[in-house]
Amino acid sequence: MVAHFALDRARLAPGERVLVRGAAGSIGITAVQLAARGGASAVAVTTSSAERGARLRDLGATHVLDRSGAGGPDAPAAFDVVIDVVGGPGLPHFLDRLDTNGRYVAVGVVAGQPPADFGTRLLDAFRKSLTFATFSADTVPAPDRQAVRSAQFADAAQGALRTVVHEVLPLDQAASAHRAMDAGEVFGRVVLVP
Repeated sequence: MVAHFALDRARLAPGERVLVRGAAGSIGITAVQLAARGGASAVAVTTSSAERGARLRDLGATHVLDRSGAGGPDAPAAFDVVIDVVGGPGLPHFLDRLDTNGRYVAVGVVAGQPPADFGTRLLDAFRKSLTFATFSADTVPAPDRQAVRSAQFADAAQGALRTVVHEVLPLDQAASAHRAMDAGEVFGRVVLVP
């Protein structure tokens, strides 16, 4: 659901180049698939390993970058849209990867807040006419959230949207599931059952 609203906020149009930063989690995985389905000409991802990159390619990514944003010679140098789940000190570097009129949507800060001078960096880029937005699902009216959820569940049931479950654990292992997520060991979603 978050990926849907983030791409909507970014006004993704067919033919545009998209970068999903932090693509191995459930939001990133969904953003990759939705961007590909939305007609993006390139869907690049940042991830921590070649194995994860291969899995993301299978889900619709066209380019795999490392966590610093470095990729192969065919990877786009600039993007029209960045969906960022990571945040943290590296955020300004990825803002610099936006092309003129690019749109950046931050949906998470799992790596922490951006540097204190981030606002200055953003204003320094004003000649590129960039748009920077944040997004929280809490700001979406409940009926809209439910409509998108229902549509995505239907797409998943039909195989049009693939869900990725890393592991199913009993509820009493919630703390270890969170530790694994915090350590970056999870690809997709951890499901806890009573």
